[in-house]
Amino acid sequence: MNAAIRRPADSDLGYFNARVRAMRGSLFRKPDYEPLMRLPSADALMERLKTSRYCPHIEAASSRHKAALDALSTAFMTELSSSLAMLWKSAPDGARPLLKAMYSHWEVFDLKILLRGIAREVRREEIKASLIPAGEFNAAASLDALLTSKDIPDLINFLQTWGSPYAGVLKPGLAEYKRSGRIIEMELRADIVTNSLQVEALSSNCAGTRIMRGWLALKADFQNALTLFKIFGEGYSPAAANGFFMDGGVNLKRERFVRLAAMKEKEELLASLASIGGAAVRKALDLSGTDPVLMEEAAEDAMKERLKTLSIVDPLSIALAASFIYMKVREIKNLRLISRGLSFGVPLDELRLFIFYPV
Repeated sequence: MNAAIRRPADSDLGYFNARVRAMRGSLFRKPDYEPLMRLPSADALMERLKTSRYCPHIEAASSRHKAALDALSTAFMTELSSSLAMLWKSAPDGARPLLKAMYSHWEVFDLKILLRGIAREVRREEIKASLIPAGEFNAAASLDALLTSKDIPDLINFLQTWGSPYAGVLKPGLAEYKRSGRIIEMELRADIVTNSLQVEALSSNCAGTRIMRGWLALKADFQNALTLFKIFGEGYSPAAANGFFMDGGVNLKRERFVRLAAMKEKEELLASLASIGGAAVRKALDLSGTDPVLMEEAAEDAMKERLKTLSIVDPLSIALAASFIYMKVREIKNLRLISRGLSFGVPLDELRLFIFYPV
């Protein structure tokens, strides 16, 4: 993490962005999803996707897994890992720190998925189906190793054995987890520490850092809004709530955050966030209400849309690659949802609620 996030340098992104446009051109569009959601089964989805770029990954996964759902899950993970690795390999050296800042966002995403799944004793295959292979955890083998952890302390021991800085990030919250079973302290510390390192790494004045600093600011506003939902009703003191605040946002400053954390009614909190959180937060709240899962997804979509807009304004900037990462991850999330929805008979209208169109 801190060893890998270095200061970016000015780079010519012309050739790199041409590669990114080609990769983006292969993504599924909005009209492509409805026929997939209407298929009768995961087996039918697997056959349909064999006509796409997922074919070699599906065929390789099918030789290892009999069930279509398991084969698709493995194929999606390997295809995403391959795409992100190709993006990294194509990037000029000076632009890689900008991508690393983005990849570390998904490293923390994986950590939180692992923490939640292991703490709740979720089946390891179900946890694996939600992970995003990126950055430090890009190799499927490393994620498979972490999935063998029997509990949270064992997960931290794995990270420490590898020399991962995330072990030190999670350790301070271990005492509270052992006392109360709560993982929120570890989740929020992972977000806050990583954000601080990203801000430090993006403090230079080279081209691209302005775009990524804007992304970090929006990310901080969303993270603080999500944190307020997570700690609501938990009885945290103002001082404790203050410790959960992430610096760098535009609309949700520390004083406002602490004041909102003291609210007693969730409807009052929702109304206040809609009023002062900014247009992007307000739109996400309109989509998700108080559902924290939908709120997280709406936040990811809003950050993707911000970067996508910037990539149109400045097509030679890092915004193109940054927005593509969100688009690619979203495609994988959508296909995972559809495969699981078809396997477990999720109604079409319910499935549509969780589909966010990347392009």
